Amino acid sequence: MRHTASRISSLLLAAALLLALPGCELPGTDAAAPTPEPTPLVVVGESTGEALQDTYKADHIFSLNCVKGASFNPLTTNSAWNQIVGMLAYDTLVKAGGDFEAEPNLILGWDSQDGRIWTFTVDTSRKFHDGGSMTANDAVYTLEMCRANSGRYTTRLAHVTSVSSLDRERFTVELDQVNWRFYELLNIPCIEYGSYYKSIPPGTGPYKFNNWGTALTLFRDHPDADEMPLRTIFLKHYTRPEDILQAFEDSLLDLVTNNPADASSLGYSRSNLIKYVETSNMQFVGFNPRSNLFSYAPYRQMVTYAIDRDTIVSNAMQGAGVAATLPIHPNSPYYPKTLAATLEYSPDDLQTVVTNLGGMDLDQDGVLEFGSLRGEAVFLVCADSGAKVSAARQIAGQLRSVGFSVTMSELAYADYITALQEGRYDLYYGEIKLCNDWDLSQLLLAGGTANLTNYQDGALASCIQGFLAANPADPAAMTAAAETLYTYIAQNALIAPVCFERNQLLYHRGVLKTINPNQDDLFSDMQNWVVDLS
Repeated sequence: MRHTASRISSLLLAAALLLALPGCELPGTDAAAPTPEPTPLVVVGESTGEALQDTYKADHIFSLNCVKGASFNPLTTNSAWNQIVGMLAYDTLVKAGGDFEAEPNLILGWDSQDGRIWTFTVDTSRKFHDGGSMTANDAVYTLEMCRANSGRYTTRLAHVTSVSSLDRERFTVELDQVNWRFYELLNIPCIEYGSYYKSIPPGTGPYKFNNWGTALTLFRDHPDADEMPLRTIFLKHYTRPEDILQAFEDSLLDLVTNNPADASSLGYSRSNLIKYVETSNMQFVGFNPRSNLFSYAPYRQMVTYAIDRDTIVSNAMQGAGVAATLPIHPNSPYYPKTLAATLEYSPDDLQTVVTNLGGMDLDQDGVLEFGSLRGEAVFLVCADSGAKVSAARQIAGQLRSVGFSVTMSELAYADYITALQEGRYDLYYGEIKLCNDWDLSQLLLAGGTANLTNYQDGALASCIQGFLAANPADPAAMTAAAETLYTYIAQNALIAPVCFERNQLLYHRGVLKTINPNQDDLFSDMQNWVVDLS
């Protein structure tokens, strides 16, 4: 099977964790000093809002927030703000849009005869910011560093056994199992060979860091340089949430992100414009396989009908989500819509399942009994996120309405993780970032990094492998494999998906137009932006 740029229309983050890494160092001196830019009046750090307001009228520049004390290396940084800045400086090997299907980028095309050994061709016309040319060695180095060091891209490469260059343009990747959509996993920022341990390694993006680390300047060797709307993007440094919020409201920052479902969500003014960005971050209800009640599939199946996903997305998440009854984004061409519709919220179906299971309140205490089992559960949720607590409480209310006794266990993050590891729950409200091949192994199979209960299911493992082994070049086989996998998950109710999050990209009215962000690149198609800083 071969995919090239001319066949984009035929193409289609395991859990990803941010790990603490060394601090930032300023880049070395460029060969040619950049043209001096006007110095903006900037208030840094512990500002209160009044001082920020004083700079408002003078700030006719485009600025992003960053954390100067953290690395800008896109493979290692633990700063979400620096990751955003890095999207301008580091191109990914492949890119993906709102449908999560891979398109060529630094990698121009790929080929495999068996879904296990892959050959990739890189764009050797691309330049790094220090003047070096992109070769297959840079891609190989990037992937090898991700494999060798714990970081957000390590888990997705768990089945890679070797990566090697064939020549200047081509490299191979060998897997220990068939995955016909392995290329979907390569939405990884590429750095120059030998630069992994630098805080600002050379990248190939449309902007590069200036000598002082205070701004990004246009990289003239980028193929889109002539079309980019900004010559300079200034980097400002605010760390306290209230300062970031105030700086944006005072137009000292021109673009920020927010996740209403996250513990760090900020209350930005509704006068700002919001662009929603589809993500592969899935919220779901999980089950304790050792629970007296929910170790049995019929009781797990019941829960899915108690989840009013549309209301959760609308109210708890302020519209920043997409309801989903199966663990794959509804935008994916593999989302089985007919099956998904049978799992939607239904009080009638919930009551029918309870009745069919023989639930009766034998002792008249308001709680159903199912033979020797009582209809009671401990529902665990991380209290750091108000949105998740609200969602979990709503689900608990639906279960109580049919005679279940649900005790909410709302714990701070560290205690929440400990309770999960110790199994002190029957249900839990969870979240995971899935990769674009929709492999559920890390969440549902024994040994998976997100399978805290070490749940084992040989039949499920076979279904997942069958899904990954289906060739997208055979649409019928691909559809059949997806149906088999998701039917098994639905029938056994291994998890009860709630929604996929949508991040908010906020910007000021009149400043930006025609933006088209995606999960991997908030600045996608930036060459088509309309920017007005007047």
